[in-house]
Amino acid sequence: MNHIGFAARNLKRRPARSLLTILGVAFAVGSFITLYGLSQSVHENVERSFSEHDIDLTAKRRGIAEPFGGTIPQDLAADVAAIPGVADVAGQLVTFAATDNDDSVLAAGWPPGRFYWDTVPLKAGRMPTPDETKIALVGADIARTLDKRPGDDITLLGERFRIASLTDYHSVINRNQVIVKLADLQELTFRDGALTFLSIRLDDPGDQANADRIASAIEALGKLTVSRSESMMRDDSMFGLLTAVSTSMAWVALFMGVLMVLNTLLMAVLERTREIGILAAIGWSKTRIMSAAPVPRFGQMAPNR
Repeated sequence: MNHIGFAARNLKRRPARSLLTILGVAFAVGSFITLYGLSQSVHENVERSFSEHDIDLTAKRRGIAEPFGGTIPQDLAADVAAIPGVADVAGQLVTFAATDNDDSVLAAGWPPGRFYWDTVPLKAGRMPTPDETKIALVGADIARTLDKRPGDDITLLGERFRIASLTDYHSVINRNQVIVKLADLQELTFRDGALTFLSIRLDDPGDQANADRIASAIEALGKLTVSRSESMMRDDSMFGLLTAVSTSMAWVALFMGVLMVLNTLLMAVLERTREIGILAAIGWSKTRIMSAAPVPRFGQMAPNR
């Protein structure tokens, strides 16, 4: 009998324990992969959502724990645009809004005529005209969930909006976002003249020193914090907490799987203490015993090693 057959025989001797150990280890490893992958996918989707809008820097209110809770005066956009090295500035208001069937969606208010509208990939429908109001662009995933098409109505915070088009972004966040005019969302949320983020394009995005200078100049305008758009949510306290919790739970799950394996090995050794003692008494070396060689037949003696 070889080592594989010997190990298989030991597993068959305790089928219930072997099955429970296998299931426990599989559950622990699966939990680790799922939870760790969740924390990584959050960062990847946030980074992709900003890169799809071609944003270099993002400014938000300093000291706000909730990513969409802080507000910035809309007038600051003009001050930021006047800083040398800034190519363009666009503000947006982002909030969670109740919609049809009491579902909640991520609603974003964009000012007309800004660069946000230039990068919208349309799956169906048309772009709204600058003078239209109560018009919405709905992400492909949320449109599928709500069974909406261009020309249908969608309710946001109790107000009806006409769907002009369906967007076809790649990131999960943007695919589940409803885009409306900034003034309409400000009116619905009672936040006249307020923004959540300032999105900034630079003349030379590759010049890190220049980007740092511009970020310092923006932060000097008020209680703002500026970061590279791809790392903005990575530095956010709420997303940091989510990452820390999911990563910690992943490592705990993996540690429990390791303990299960060690417990199984320990029980297997304790159950075979007599056999190991007999093998040692007849002259087997520690190396041969630990290599899990088969027990010799009756009358067969092993030489000393």
